[in-house]
Formats: sequence, structure tokens, C-alpha cells
Amino acid sequence: MPDWFYRTVTQPLFFRLPAETARDFALGFLGRLARLPFGPAAIDFLGHMRADPRLRHTFLGIDFPTATGLGPGLDGEARALPALARFGFGFIEVGPISQAAVKTTPIRRVEAEEAIWSPDPGPGLPLAAALPRLEEASRLGLPVIARISADVDLGVVIRELAPYVQLFALDSLDPARIREAVDIAEAVSRPLLLCLPADSDPSTLPSLDTGVKGLLVDGSVAAPEGGRWTGLPARGPALSLVRALRARFGSALLVIASGGIHEPEDALAMRAAGANLVEVDSGLVYSGPGLPKRINDALLFEATRALPEPPPERAPEMTWFWTAALGGGMLFGALLALAIALTRVVLPYDEAFLGMFVHELHAINPRLLDFMAHDRVSLAGTMVAIGAMYLGLSLYGVRRGLHWAQKSIFLSASTGFASFFLFLGFGYLDAFHAFVTAVLLQLLLMGVHSRLGTYTPAVAPPLRGDRAWRRALWGQLLLVIHGAGLLGAGLTISTVGVTDVFVTQDLEFMQTTAEALTSAHARLVPLVAHDRATLGGMLLASGWVFLAPALWGFRNGSRWLWWTTLLAGGSAYAAALGIHFSVGYMSLVHLAPVFLGLAALLLGLALAREFLCAPGASRGRDRKVLSKPL
Repeated sequence: MPDWFYRTVTQPLFFRLPAETARDFALGFLGRLARLPFGPAAIDFLGHMRADPRLRHTFLGIDFPTATGLGPGLDGEARALPALARFGFGFIEVGPISQAAVKTTPIRRVEAEEAIWSPDPGPGLPLAAALPRLEEASRLGLPVIARISADVDLGVVIRELAPYVQLFALDSLDPARIREAVDIAEAVSRPLLLCLPADSDPSTLPSLDTGVKGLLVDGSVAAPEGGRWTGLPARGPALSLVRALRARFGSALLVIASGGIHEPEDALAMRAAGANLVEVDSGLVYSGPGLPKRINDALLFEATRALPEPPPERAPEMTWFWTAALGGGMLFGALLALAIALTRVVLPYDEAFLGMFVHELHAINPRLLDFMAHDRVSLAGTMVAIGAMYLGLSLYGVRRGLHWAQKSIFLSASTGFASFFLFLGFGYLDAFHAFVTAVLLQLLLMGVHSRLGTYTPAVAPPLRGDRAWRRALWGQLLLVIHGAGLLGAGLTISTVGVTDVFVTQDLEFMQTTAEALTSAHARLVPLVAHDRATLGGMLLASGWVFLAPALWGFRNGSRWLWWTTLLAGGSAYAAALGIHFSVGYMSLVHLAPVFLGLAALLLGLALAREFLCAPGASRGRDRKVLSKPL
């Protein structure tokens, strides 16, 4: 559930349901999806949320991929960890783990406070249920923290869980229990942390010279009506507690903190207060599942803002050089194909394949050449869009080290080259088409085997979700639908091209039948099938190159992406609509998908314009420090 779907569609629906029902449905769906054979790949594809390697930290000998972790307040039963672990988190906390489950009052949302109310004490996760889920979590590649309830058999719980977790957090301040837990944890070579509620009085904390390696600030506070609130009400107390703990114990102890982290700004403030690592829980409910990614973007900007400019690199060694050449080649070929399709329509080798000249094709059916022009101009317009997108992504994305831009081009181009084989079943090998494909394929292969370069963010990410961001999520949703629609159109036309070749509206336009065209010349239908299959393949390639940036590339200040998408998409729709009007192919059924696609593109871009085209912020090295590594 990326933000562009969660904030626009599912959050309004979920907030109409009881909190427990909505939570169980969402986590159950995510958990089942992540356990399907291709489920993890689908989650990664939709979100592209893994943390940048430069955000890695090491504390207590444990590597954390990023300072942003998943708190236990959302998925207390650890049902969806295989999915949530792919949201850009650097560690996971599970628990509190108890001896047995205790039936309690259901949780509920307190929307006015952006909080979640839960009973005190909560139900806890029974050890028998925790074992298989922690074993599963241990295979996710992230450090796991197990929080232990105060009333458990410490020896049993710690020894049972030790193979699957990297740290333990004890939910008790009893000195005797702390000493016992430290001894058992040291015996299994696991660090022990102490867990403190956000509204704790730091003066009541016992001496930590007993082997405790760190403190974990739980992001909950006492609710006025009893029970506990997790969410915004805990933000202020948690910040104050972290400052007090850091002032009292210095920098030696590891401090992990949560409490109302609903925006990137909150995570940076918690780090500035003294937390080494931060946890997110209620923020996933109120801000959206993209919050970890947004926090990581802010952390990366802070981490790279003082770095020197990278040394110049030789262009032929870099991926962007070859992908830009690929885009330029596509664009040149598309403009040439467009000029031919608007004039003589068929080429000499088409005539040689048929053994017929243009006037003879006209004699078979007066509208045959117009129909072929309609296919070929639409194809050329699609190729113009692909070439323009490749150029924009290469010069402004891949050249800056953006992995998602590189991946978008590779995914699209691979699909396009694979589609070359669609029409071979009809026996027409277009020699010129094959030659151009072979040349362009070399450019793609050179790009694959060249270097991407290092990405350094030049524009400060927004630290709070504002009106422009929320509106842009609707625009992003429309652009995702647009890209998916192009993929659907490409798949449909490719299927038609290699099977029936013509649809009902095509035959109505030419006022003929498929049998009549087949009987007119044995090679006529294969020639048309070649055009159709090629158009379908290019639509598939364009679908990926419009969809992937819509999924992965929405960043404020990406004016270049907005203009590239507008110019590329606009040129394709102008060619398609222009040729239909020119030849009189005006079937509403046939043109409806084109109009719907154009409307989705333009409305999506209009909604996203303020966010994507925001004036660029200053380089991070000129910006005030909001957080600091500890």
C-alpha cells in the first residue's frame, strides 16, 4: 500500500472501520502477500524503498542498514514482518513477549490526537507464537530486537529466542530482574537494553553499571481515560526523556527512541535530541507506509550535504552516456518513421515483401493505406515518447546516479527488444527493423555494463507532508494508472497482432472483412500483423517507462521529470489522435482508451505540478543541521 494508494484510497476506507478490524485486514493482507512466491518482489517493485547503503550504522557490533526502525506498536503479533521489513526499515522490534496471551480491550484510534489507544497492560505476544515469527524475521536480513515482559521466565525466554534476535529489551526497572536478565543475555552473547515509557521520570532510573548496553524509549504515554496512547501525544515527552537520558549518561549508551514520529522532521528532531536510532509505528497509520522512505531521504540528505563534489568521470564509462545514446537513436528513428508514415506509408522493402506497389494496395481497399498509416503513425508517436523519456531519464536521472531512473530504462528497453520477436510467426522479417534493433541493442548492453555513479541529493526533501504533497499523491495515483493502462493496451494490441490481427472497429473502418483481406493477397495480413505487433511491443515498453518513474521517482523539485513526462506523453497522444482525425478513423469505442489515457496523464501532471516543480532548495551543505549522527 504505497502512499499514493494508501492516502488516497485505503486510509479513508480504513478510518471508517474499527481500528482493530482495519489493522487486522491490512496486516493480514500484507502478511499473505509477502509469503506468496512473488509477493516480496511485488512489494519491492511498488515501493522501491530499500535504504541507501550510506545510511548504514554500527552499534554494539550490530549493523543497522538505516537509523529508522519498525516499532512494535503496529504489528504486535508480528503477522506482517516479511512485508513491513521491505518498507525501508533498518531494524525491527517485536513484543512485548509474554508467557501467555491475555485477553484485553480492543484498540481504537483517537484521530483528533493522531493517536492509537491501547489497554495497559497490552496483550503481549506469547512465547509459543513468537518463536516461529521471530525465526521468520531472522531471515529478513535486519537486526531484530525482542522486548520481554516483566513477568516472564527470563531464562527460558532469552535462551529460546537468542538464535533469532540480536538484542533484548527488558520491560522492567526492577534491579534484581535487570541483573538476572543481564547475566542470561551475556551468557548467550546478546546485549540487553532497558525499555522506558515516554512519560517516565528519568530520575527513577536505576544505576546502569550492571551491564545494560542501552535504553529503549517506548513511544507511549498514559491516556487521560486510562490505558496508553501511542502517537503524537508521546512526541514531546519522548523528546524530553531522550534529552535527559543523553545528558545523564553521555554518549556511551545506545539510545533507541519512538514517540509520535509521523513526519521526517520528527525523526530528525529525535536524532538531534540524542537518539541513535528511531522507531516508527503509529506514523504508518496516520502518515502512510512511505514514511520510512521519506525519513531515509531526509537522513541521506543530511549525511551527504557536507561531502565534496565527486570528481569528473569519463562519459563513455558511465551508464547515462549509453542510455542517452539509446534514447537519441530511438528519437531519430521515430521521427524518420513518422515522416515516412505521413507520406508514402509503406517502404520499398514492404513492397518487395508483397510484390505489390502502393497503387495496387489502394486498389485492394481504398482505406487500406489510411489504416496502415494509422498504425504506423501511432507507432512512431509511441517511439518518440520512449526516446524522449530515455533522454530525460538519462540526462537528468541516470547521470545524477539515480538507480530508479536506470532501472526504468533497462526494464522498458528489455521489454521493447524482446517484443521484436512477436511478429516473426507471420513470416515477415523486416530487415531494416532488425538492423536498427541490433544497433540499439548494443547501446543498451553498453549501458548495462557501464557504471551508474553515486547519487548525491541536491534538493532538500520536504520534512512535513503539506498540501502540495497530498495533492501530488492523487496525481501520482493517476500517473500510475496511466502507465498501467499503457501496459494493458500494449498487451492487448500485441495479443491481437499475433492472433486475429484486426478488431471489429478496424474492419468497420475499412468496410471489409478479414477473409477478404486474406484472400486479396497471402502476405497482406502478415504485413499488417507486423505493424500491430510492433505497436503492441512499443506500447509495452512505453508503459514501463511511464509507470516506473511514477512509482519510484516522485521527489519534490523534480521539474525535469514533470516536463519530460509531459513532452513525451503529449507527443505520443498528439500523433495518435492527429492521425485518427486525419484519416477519419473516429470510432468512439476505438478512441475512448486514448482519450482516457490523455486525461489521466494531463490531470495527473496538473495535480503533481506544484510538488514536482517546486523551486529547488539549497544544497545541504548550506543548510542548518537538523540532526546529527551519534
